[in-house]
Amino acid sequence: MEKFNTDGIVIKTSVTGESDLIVFVLTRTRGIIRAFAKGARGMKNKLHAGSSLFAYCDFTVTEKNEVYHINEAAVKDIFFGLRGDIARLTLAQYFCEVLLKTLPDGEADEEYLNLTLRSLYYLSGETKPILQIKAVFELRMAAVSGYAPPVHACADCGAFQTDMMFFNCLTGELFCDRCGRHSEAPVVPFPVIAAMRHILFSSPDKVFSFRLSEELLRPLTQLTEKYLQNCMQQRFRLTDMFWTAMSA
Repeated sequence: MEKFNTDGIVIKTSVTGESDLIVFVLTRTRGIIRAFAKGARGMKNKLHAGSSLFAYCDFTVTEKNEVYHINEAAVKDIFFGLRGDIARLTLAQYFCEVLLKTLPDGEADEEYLNLTLRSLYYLSGETKPILQIKAVFELRMAAVSGYAPPVHACADCGAFQTDMMFFNCLTGELFCDRCGRHSEAPVVPFPVIAAMRHILFSSPDKVFSFRLSEELLRPLTQLTEKYLQNCMQQRFRLTDMFWTAMSA
């Protein structure tokens, strides 16, 4: 039996037995683990708070034959602000859905955890536009997973910038206004491309530090959403719920 400590965030829970939970935790050192939290459904149980969805904790875990059990969970943050807005709560659940569907078993790149924590921090604190947070998570998630689109220049002529450009959500290719006119890629204003470049090429602590007008945030996140789905070959069900909540 091995005992280890790691920080991580709960991205899914399911009920088992009379009072236990199965907790899916995105950890810093072991990727996503599926662990048993004995008695965690009990309000007075020491694991109750640390086994709730979005709980960010320092976990003490034991593992035997690839079966994990949570022994302790010292809560560091529960992102309480998510509960007050249905669109923000749905978006946070969407982030979890993406992680669960796309991370390979045993994938332990700590940037996944750092990206998720920063996204939930801004989402909970309401300090960044909600569509900006969504776009950053989606495009950076694709990049960390090895699918960074080559948006540094036009794929045909190498032009760095034109007022309108074209982005192919299937291939990730970027075209200038001349080369992209006869493609099937949608036309994109250059400030959206500049935002994509910032998301892809900036350091993790600066990735959210850009400004884009509200009218351009929607086409940005529509592109990043479609591109992530194409890269991962997944249809994420919570996207529909999110857009419904945004229009309510």
